[in-house]
Amino acid sequence: MTHPPASSPNGNTSRSSCRWYRDDALARELSQLDEQEIAKFEGSALVDVRPVIVPHPEHVVGANDYFMWPIATMVDGTMVVLYARTPCHWGKDSEKRDANSGIRMIITSADGGHTWREPLDVLQAGRWDKSPFTGFGAGLGVHDGVVYLALNQGVYRSPDKGLSWELVSQEPVFADVPDRLWGPGMRITFDAEHGLTIWTTAGFGDYEARSKHGKYGTHLCAVYSPDYGTTWHYEEQVLPDGIRLSEVTPLQFDGKIAFFLRNGLRETNYGQGFSATGWFPFTFALSNVGPVGIVDTPDVAYNPVTQRLEAAASHRHGRGPGPGGRMKVNLYSITPEKLAAGNTDWRFDGTLIRYTQRFGKSDGFNPVGTVIDTQAGKQYVHVWGGDCTGRAAIYQYSRSLQTDAVREYLTGFYKGR
Repeated sequence: MTHPPASSPNGNTSRSSCRWYRDDALARELSQLDEQEIAKFEGSALVDVRPVIVPHPEHVVGANDYFMWPIATMVDGTMVVLYARTPCHWGKDSEKRDANSGIRMIITSADGGHTWREPLDVLQAGRWDKSPFTGFGAGLGVHDGVVYLALNQGVYRSPDKGLSWELVSQEPVFADVPDRLWGPGMRITFDAEHGLTIWTTAGFGDYEARSKHGKYGTHLCAVYSPDYGTTWHYEEQVLPDGIRLSEVTPLQFDGKIAFFLRNGLRETNYGQGFSATGWFPFTFALSNVGPVGIVDTPDVAYNPVTQRLEAAASHRHGRGPGPGGRMKVNLYSITPEKLAAGNTDWRFDGTLIRYTQRFGKSDGFNPVGTVIDTQAGKQYVHVWGGDCTGRAAIYQYSRSLQTDAVREYLTGFYKGR
């Protein structure tokens, strides 16, 4: 499966043509982008957008024509994207879910997203009989050239850049790990003492209570394996008042760990967390990003060019700085020193995406598991776009690591619009 290149391989010297937007009617429809948004991406080499996989008939199995929740990592120049294949995000089509539904699909690109291999189903490698994870989520990480993937159904490894997968262990031991955890967090971390660590949360109420009152997880939890898959251990920390979690995406850098957090409480701000040691205890606070009615799952990455922590955060109801109305993804950043000192003032760096419809008519986002590619000078942000009728596609947005230039371009583009 290929999509024609829209710019030069390094992505830095030519503007995108976005030919797919004119040539692929379904990709155009599900992108939720109008001509003005496409003009933004065609107007500068600093930003780009292209489809990853669209639910054309050759990629649909059964009623599973809704592709969502992309999570990405990169190993030796190859992008590895995990996504869910399902009939819908929610609603009446949920009854059509079958044995082929779920977070399970892998697609890879060795040229920065210009072309993609055919997707493969990770669960064909088998699954565990027992797992501590029961909620929604999944995670990716890379250690010593091996890609690791955590699902509710098991933890997998790929030594060949995502082309084949195997369970890390056929008979894992969860001696002190509780069996009612939420799903695996979006990014797996690694260190000498704890080996492989999956971050998650616990303490949920039932779905009805959460939907009405925002009862999300009350604890930050780590499930870790010093032997990389056979024996698993557990540690947790109670969250402060004002922060409740669902999906958790850690950022590991310079021996530290930072979080920019989906806060499950309604009408509040995104949360943040930090540990200078890369382990418990963490300090938590509410960031200045918000308030938002319903938060999505954000991402935070370390940009070596700016030496800042840079977050991509969804605004489902179009609030926050930048152009008003509709759904959008904004970029924010802060220095590691300020975050470590407890500063909560993230700088607004522009609106990367604005959809044509509001949440409820359109669907998508959750820009988790973004990838920093220093060789290409880009950050890759993967989201999905859907029309809330049971179809959705995966898209790759990229932007230059020259954040000051990106901020100037994006804020200037929306002036007067």
